[in-house]
Amino acid sequence: MKQHIAACANRLKDTGLDALLISDPSNIDFLTGFKQTNGYLLITASEELFCFTNFLYDSAARKKSDWKIITSNFSNNIFNLIANESLRLKLKRIGFEGKHIPYLEKKVIEELLREEKIDFIKTEDLIEKIRLIKNPKEISWIKKAIQIGKDAFDYIKEINNENMSEKTLCIEIEKFLRLKGDNEIAFNTIVAAGKNTAFPHHLPSKDKLTGKFFLIDLGARHYGYCSDLTRLFSWDKMPSLFRKIYDIIRVAQDLSFKKICDGMPAAMVDKAARQYIDKKGWGKYFGHGVGHGIGFSVHEPPILSPKSKEILKEGMVVTVEPAIYINNQFGIRLEDMVLVKKKKGEVLSGNIDR
Repeated sequence: MKQHIAACANRLKDTGLDALLISDPSNIDFLTGFKQTNGYLLITASEELFCFTNFLYDSAARKKSDWKIITSNFSNNIFNLIANESLRLKLKRIGFEGKHIPYLEKKVIEELLREEKIDFIKTEDLIEKIRLIKNPKEISWIKKAIQIGKDAFDYIKEINNENMSEKTLCIEIEKFLRLKGDNEIAFNTIVAAGKNTAFPHHLPSKDKLTGKFFLIDLGARHYGYCSDLTRLFSWDKMPSLFRKIYDIIRVAQDLSFKKICDGMPAAMVDKAARQYIDKKGWGKYFGHGVGHGIGFSVHEPPILSPKSKEILKEGMVVTVEPAIYINNQFGIRLEDMVLVKKKKGEVLSGNIDR
């Protein structure tokens, strides 16, 4: 955490800010390890931390010793407390997270700070840019989250049967992920059978796992770091069209893998898979980007899409998930995680049985 705090403070100095008011829970957790927040974190360029919260979270917050806790109550709301502390600290330029702060809260704080002649300045992805490059410890935690996901796929093979519903299997998977990893999972598990696989973010239903196949998209957490993996399961021999498209997706994914290295434009990784799928005549059935960054959040920069302007850097971790969705028939998606290295990406999820 100290390394993250120092990096954030240095970025504040580089941008000419005295402090940053953080509202995104993931970014607060990233800097402090505190997950039960309901409020704001103020970090100064001199690495001081101030937690603004309410009575419900006061006791949990005070278990940490490396920040000052300022608790709102019925007589003094959290916005006044932020303004008062900023004035006491003699801050002149405070940044806020443009993507995360609610509009009305931003307006209230801005007006209170303006009265004290303090500038409230929009920032974008200030902490997210710190999170882009993973250090060896963070990579080891991501690898553990991936291993938990791989173990979950083995568990699915043991327990699934055609009389089980999507919802029941989903509950079993999430129970497994929570027991093996953090109390929280990376995202809501997707379990989709038959025609339901044509919906990329299908919500598990009471539909049975009957038919030829079903899809699982799952993610574990380990020390807050995420995995995100997708696999298809088949009861017996795949139908010919299904097998044909499945093989197209596998080749497309491998082509994207080969593009991943330090200095590669993210859009080129997307293009490698998209161009192949389009060449095979299925381009109009692939409507999302080929992948995304992953780490402390399951979706974070860089985005691997045709419109991406980002450049891959050594130490980033990304997903690669080409797909083809045919309405009222089926959808096929395979998803793995890759560590960007100098000359060649490393597929962290290894050879999960497909």
